[in-house]
Amino acid sequence: MNFLYIGESLGIAVIQIVVGVALALFSITLSLNLLDKLTTNLDQIAELKKGNIAVGIYIAGILVAVASVIGQGVAGIARAFLGGKCAIADLVGGLIQLFIGLPLAIFSITLAQREIYRFFAHKMSEKMETFYINTELKNGNIAIATMLFGAFYATSAVISQAVSFLSQPIVSALSQI
Repeated sequence: MNFLYIGESLGIAVIQIVVGVALALFSITLSLNLLDKLTTNLDQIAELKKGNIAVGIYIAGILVAVASVIGQGVAGIARAFLGGKCAIADLVGGLIQLFIGLPLAIFSITLAQREIYRFFAHKMSEKMETFYINTELKNGNIAIATMLFGAFYATSAVISQAVSFLSQPIVSALSQI
């Protein structure tokens, strides 16, 4: 039994976990900052303190959507360390995958919310009513929050699959250099 190899493998596993946790915390922080920009006129913390389930569902949707895409980037980085190796091309490919995926996740969340707003604004205009997502969330509209959660998740699921294959052509290109 090669204890040096086992020690190296465990060390690499610990590094992967630390990197994964750091990226998760970074993505949560970035997601919550995005949330502040998307929900003007809505104090999320105050609403959560009041027990507003709709706001909680909305926040969860954003976090799940970003995590879905970030997870693919972390997986790309982890591939650099498979088998106890440290392949620089794989590591760079995974980092590029992550930094392409994160803006895509943020863009998809913003776009999904905007399109839902347009859909409802159009439907409500026929009835001479106004519709604002932030107002609906503040009023505790769980149906709207759940629909947003679903839209965020569905969009991120598709984008995360696209992002999952980004590192392979990047690594192939880097290995040609």
